[in-house]
Amino acid sequence: MTNNPVAVFDSGVGSLSIIKELKKEIPHEDLLYFADRLHFPYGNKSHQQLYEIILASIKFLENYKPKVIVLASMTPSVQILQKVRTRVNTPIIGVMPPLRGTARLSKTKHIGIMATEGTVSSQELAALIRKEIAQDVHVTKFNASPIIELIENGIYIINERKTFDTISHVLMGKLEKEDIDVIILCSTHLSLVRNYFGSLFPLVKFIDPSNIVAKDVKKFLRHNRMLKRSGIGRLQVIASGGKDQFEQTIHLMGIREPIKRVNP
Repeated sequence: MTNNPVAVFDSGVGSLSIIKELKKEIPHEDLLYFADRLHFPYGNKSHQQLYEIILASIKFLENYKPKVIVLASMTPSVQILQKVRTRVNTPIIGVMPPLRGTARLSKTKHIGIMATEGTVSSQELAALIRKEIAQDVHVTKFNASPIIELIENGIYIINERKTFDTISHVLMGKLEKEDIDVIILCSTHLSLVRNYFGSLFPLVKFIDPSNIVAKDVKKFLRHNRMLKRSGIGRLQVIASGGKDQFEQTIHLMGIREPIKRVNP
């Protein structure tokens, strides 16, 4: 059995929600966590910029010979993942919104999608909704970029009032007027403040795709006979761009591993 890692990357701390789930699902695997701080946030990049950034990041991560790479950001997963897969050799698992399952959970036939500005406005998400959601189910989109920026800066850990206020500003108006009963957290960052959503909107069910991705990784490794069943899984953290703010934030989140700065 090889010691090659499972690589996970995003533009910042959002990947940690998936890292947390991977540690539960595949505890014996080594994990490589790449925070692409140099290009944060992915949510405001053009289609072409995203393609170039993600392709370059995957090519860089292939130097570590990972078993599989997790693109732990829904923005590029929705917009350019299929195109990127044709240009790389390593298997890639993305984060996609579980639209069909969420629609089935809705009793009011009205679901919400919280995502970055780029994902909310993308043609790819619109096409995915048309393909996956029945016409009798209404979909409301929420631009969650203000919440994502607050999470990336670590403010949600040290300023509860501002976190509540920001989330309320993004959601409150529409949720007061609409009969939305299920919302997909279409950003790995949003998983980190799921407890806030539950406190503010206890009657709404929030769907977190992080666990789905972790299970997909485990299924892939098992199917390809690469799943480690013993040993201690280790976490290696690397980051592009400035690492000071990032290091402070993840330390507040309980990640103690040293961070190596890299230039992909």
